[in-house]
Amino acid sequence: MNDEMRVRDIPAVLVSAARILRRYWAPFVVIACLGLAVRSGALWVAVEVSDHNAFLAQLILVIAPLGFLLAMIAMLYLTRGALPNVAELSQREARQATTEKRELRLVDVAVSVLVPFLAVYVSYGLLQEDLYRFTNEAAFDEFNQFSLDGPPDVDFASRLAIYDWQVVVAIVAIAWVLRFALGKIESATRFLGLAFLGALVEVYYTSQVAQKVTEMREAGLAWVQDRRASQLVLEQYDQVVSTLGPLANPVDTATAWLFGLLGAVDAVVIVPLAWLTVGAVVLGHKLEPPEAPEPRLPHRERWERIPAPVRRVGSGLVGDLRERFSAFWNGLRMMATAGLLPMLTFCLAFLLVIRIPWAVGQLLRLAIGPQQTDNWLAISPMEKSVGLAVTMVLAAALLAAAIDWLLAPKLAAAPAGDPAPGAARQVSAEAGA
Repeated sequence: MNDEMRVRDIPAVLVSAARILRRYWAPFVVIACLGLAVRSGALWVAVEVSDHNAFLAQLILVIAPLGFLLAMIAMLYLTRGALPNVAELSQREARQATTEKRELRLVDVAVSVLVPFLAVYVSYGLLQEDLYRFTNEAAFDEFNQFSLDGPPDVDFASRLAIYDWQVVVAIVAIAWVLRFALGKIESATRFLGLAFLGALVEVYYTSQVAQKVTEMREAGLAWVQDRRASQLVLEQYDQVVSTLGPLANPVDTATAWLFGLLGAVDAVVIVPLAWLTVGAVVLGHKLEPPEAPEPRLPHRERWERIPAPVRRVGSGLVGDLRERFSAFWNGLRMMATAGLLPMLTFCLAFLLVIRIPWAVGQLLRLAIGPQQTDNWLAISPMEKSVGLAVTMVLAAALLAAAIDWLLAPKLAAAPAGDPAPGAARQVSAEAGA
């Protein structure tokens, strides 16, 4: 399919999204509201539990973004019957999981969904909102403890589970090993519940990394702004603008617009691409990724000196990690082959969708008029929830139509009658054995 034909398909994709929305809007609304209810409930429970066990509170806190993600996955799965390419792919047998020795499932590549989703969650400001709400409410509750035995023992750090980056790195390493171990145990016991436990491990460590990255980004921006060099640049800019006379205001406006555009790169580019990657993994994780080249061992002699059991475990762990992220890279490759103009069109459509919460807020302000601060604090959570629910509904319909269109050339390149590359490699290995 050439680029010109793919560009002509764009209106059909948008029409397909409208058809999906007309057919599924009612269950979409219910699922979106349930997901947002799970998010709010998890935050409330985490604050209450943090007074007794900070680590358990952190585990509950990761359910907040999980409610949002599971709602999107449920909506995408609901549309499979209305998408011909997705329905065809869902009937195919997936490749074998490297560690679990069974058919690969979406839960096995959960981290491939979590990475792009957390990019969306962070760009929306929802992760920061979750952390601020949990931190403020837990700190307020900790500070206002009542004790008959004298002043309360206030310990913010332990209750809020504030970790250094070294601890986060250790959490990631332990989570990788634990995920691999759970897969090995599942391959021996055939208990599928361990796969879901492993997915929760991945949710925990990826959320911890996302929190730490958000904190480091904010700290980095504050550090740059406090530097003397930054202040000198701002002072020089103010001096130059002041000498422009009548042109000062247009130049300052253009500069502010340019820096605002650079600051909105995440909303214009990262968020649409991340959403498309989420949809590609959820609906297209059965696609066989391109065959990876054999790894080269520049120091083979040193590698062979390592005991064989250690080599086997190390190779298995590396292969397990590669497979967990395979669907993520496969989704990126799928979008890279779509063409520049179609992707720009999808980015524009998603840009309009993610601005819906702002539009809902403006309409609500016009409808109810000025309010007292206490009244608005009671209304604000409902306003945000309505805007997010509408965004989730429209995004799910658009994602489903876009991924079904992206899957067409991939399915044409690998017909159902042909063995998948992974299956062919497995048959060859068995024949060689």
